[in-house]
This record gives sequence, structure tokens and C-alpha cells, in this order.
Amino acid sequence: MQPKIGITLGDPAGIGPEILLKSLNFLHSLKGTFTIYGSKDVLDFYSELLSISYSLELVKEPPNERGVYLIDVYPVKGIKPGKPNLQCGTAQFKFIERAVSDAKKGKIDGIVTFPINKEVIRRAGFKFPGHTEYLADAFKIKDFAMMLSNQKLRTVLLTTHLPLRKIPDKVKREEVLKKLRLIWKELRPRKIGVCGLNPHAGEGGLFGREEIEEITPAVEKARKEGIPAFGPYPSDTLFVRALRGEFEVVLSMYHDQGLIPIKLLGFSKSVNTTLGLPIIRTSVDHGTAYDIAGKGIADEGSFKAAVEEALNLLKKREL
Repeated sequence: MQPKIGITLGDPAGIGPEILLKSLNFLHSLKGTFTIYGSKDVLDFYSELLSISYSLELVKEPPNERGVYLIDVYPVKGIKPGKPNLQCGTAQFKFIERAVSDAKKGKIDGIVTFPINKEVIRRAGFKFPGHTEYLADAFKIKDFAMMLSNQKLRTVLLTTHLPLRKIPDKVKREEVLKKLRLIWKELRPRKIGVCGLNPHAGEGGLFGREEIEEITPAVEKARKEGIPAFGPYPSDTLFVRALRGEFEVVLSMYHDQGLIPIKLLGFSKSVNTTLGLPIIRTSVDHGTAYDIAGKGIADEGSFKAAVEEALNLLKKREL
């Protein structure tokens, strides 16, 4: 049976529509059923603007046959690349909402998402920090995680979209242990490296006690459960060790700690994956990029990697 992947178009004022149009031949070359949750208005606009011709069969429901299809979820008029508005926010919300609805009904096996604008989508009624939290709520999942990966490195985040001043309050032994259990359940890595929160992993308590009081006890408990977790280690050296092959996955304590090395090593080929969901969800690892929206220069590498990762993860679940 063909894997069935839904693709949400993201912000109509961003680079998602352009990347999708550039990637249609790539999608057609793959063995799978790809249903785009978007807007014909949006694709028509960028097709004319960028002189990229396209042809997609309009459908009401995700089909089972191999190919690439479009569900015209929401009309969007008067698009201005790089200038999002409330209509764009509503469209983003409608796209992901419909895709999740179909996924919950078993009509698609996974979702690949283009970036949203968190400010305008919240004005449209979206009450979550991002896709990850929305999907966890929609599927009633409490134990979930954001993983960023490329061909060189994989890192899972303990915390995601939080102000830096709030992060230490979330670095608790039970939360660290939950993430380690989830990594082990979903990925079965040979070895997991755990970052410290503070410089030099706290330097024995000199620069902070989170490593001593929270992270180390969680790692020790995980080891007793048979999970190959090691650390906490200073993040500035742990990522080097992981890059050399010592660790298959790194657990990072906060957003930028994990994302900076990933993007530095492979910005155009990195993928965002949500662990813990009953479906596969991957995403591009970049934003709406308003500064280049509509200029025809957006790189489709991350999107292609996200699609390939979704297909690979689906194959693993079938084994």
C-alpha cells in the first residue's frame, strides 16, 4: 500500500508555496500519495509570479492512488509576499487543522509542514507556541519531543519555545527521564549524549546545580532501565563528540543549544521531527523567510529532506 503523506502549505506570504511548486517533480518521482492542504489561489498566484507552471488534480479527500493532489482548503486573495496578514494567519490554521483532522481519521499516515508565522496564526485563534505543541494537544499526547536532524547529527530538545529565563525551572529530573525514555522508544539509538544546562556542565556546582540535582539523577535512572544515556556533558564538546560518531542522538536542554549546531552543519538539509505522535510528522527546519519570499530564490533542500525522512520513518514503523 502506498504511504499517504499530507503536506500543509504554511504561510501564503512566506516561501512555502514557492518551494512546493519547485518540488512537484520531486514528489511525483517518489512512491507515495501526497495530498497538499493549501489553496489553489495561492499556488496560482506564485505560479504566475515566478513563471513556474504546475498541474495538480483537485480532490475533496486524500486519495489512495500514487500521485500528488491538492485539497483547496481555504481561499486567499490579495497575496503580498513577505507581508502576512490576518487572512494568511487564518489560512495557515485551516491548512494544518484539516490535515490533522484527516490524520486522526486514518486518511493520511503522516504530515509534512511548511513554516507558519506564530504571530499572525495566533491572531486567527491558534493558541499554541508552534506545530509541535498543537499536534501533541490534538492527539492527546503528553510525552512528545522535537527532534532536529540532518545527515550528520540528531538532537532532541528538552524544552522548546521558552524564554531563556524560564528554562532552568523546566530542567527537572522527571522531564529529562521522560525524554530519554521517548528517545529510546522511538529511535533505539546505540548511545545518547545528554547536554548540561550550564557552562562546563556546571563545573561541579560552581556555575549552577541543575546538573547535580536534576540531570545526573535522570541519566542514572535511565541507565538502570537499560537506556544507553551518558552525561551530562558540556554542550560545546558533546556536539563535537556526536559529530565524530560517539553518540547517535544528543538531548539538548533548550532550543538554541540544539538548533545552532544542526543549522550550522546542514541548514538546507535539516529536518524537524515530532517524536511521540501516533502519526509521522516532519517539517522544514527554516522559517517563512519573508525577506526572500516571492523572489524565486528559496532553497527546497530542507523540504525534500523532510519528505524523505517522513517516508523513511513510515517504513520503520511498518517493520
